[in-house]
Amino acid sequence: MSQHSNIDLYLFDEALPDDFSRPESVFKSECVPDKKIKVEDLFQFKRRVGDYQVSVAALAIALFFLVFFFTQTGWQDRKLPDNVGSYFAHQIGLIELDGRVTRFGRILKQSWVIPMLCLALLVPAALWNWHNAYTVNRQRKRFQLPTDARYEYSQYLRALEFVAYFILYTLMVPVLGYLLSTVLLGSYLTFRLGYRSPVWIARSLATSIAIVLVFRTLLQIKTPLNIWLYDLLPTDWRSFMLTYF
Repeated sequence: MSQHSNIDLYLFDEALPDDFSRPESVFKSECVPDKKIKVEDLFQFKRRVGDYQVSVAALAIALFFLVFFFTQTGWQDRKLPDNVGSYFAHQIGLIELDGRVTRFGRILKQSWVIPMLCLALLVPAALWNWHNAYTVNRQRKRFQLPTDARYEYSQYLRALEFVAYFILYTLMVPVLGYLLSTVLLGSYLTFRLGYRSPVWIARSLATSIAIVLVFRTLLQIKTPLNIWLYDLLPTDWRSFMLTYF
C-alpha cells in the first residue's frame, strides 16, 4: 500500500501529516484561507474539540428541566380519575364523556402538556448527543489527539462582550434616545469588528439612520416616554423627537 493511500486511515483532520494536508507549501500562515461555501457544507456536521463538554452541559440542562417538571407545571397536584384512558381520550377530543361536547386539542390548554412534549424530545436528543460525543472523545484520546476545550470556552466568553453591548444599548436609549443610541452603537460595532476606513464608518452611519427611520419613524416602534436628552429640548422639538426618533 502506498504512502498516499494511508490518508484514508486517519479518523481526524489533526492526524494528517503536514505534507499531505498542505502539499503546496511548507509555509504556515496565521491567516485562515478563504473557502468557497457550498450548499452541502451548510448541512455538514462534524464533532470537534470541546463538543463533549458542550454535550455534557446540554444533557445537564435537559435533566434539570426534567427533575423540576413535576413541581413547576402542576403535574404533582393532579388528581386523575379511575378511567384514565377515557379521560385522556376525551381531553384529546376523540370521545364524548358524560354528555360533554368534545373539542379536538383541548388538552393543549393545560399547563403541563407543552413542557412534557418538549421534554419528550429534548431529553432523548440530549442523551443521544452525549453518547455520540463521548464515543468520539474516547477515540480522540485513543489516537492522542487534543481534547482540551479551553480555547472553545474562551470563544464563548468572548461572545459575552457583545451581550454587554446590547445591555448597554438598552440602558442608553432612555438617556440619549433611540436615534443617537443606535448611531453610536452601530458606528462602534463597525469599528470594533475591524472595519475602520472612512467608507465603512459612513456606511455604518447610513445603516444606523436607516434602521431608525424604518423602525421608529415608519413603524412607530415604542420607546421610553421620558428620555433625558429630549427633555432638555424645547417643547415642540421634544414632541417631534419623541414621535419620530
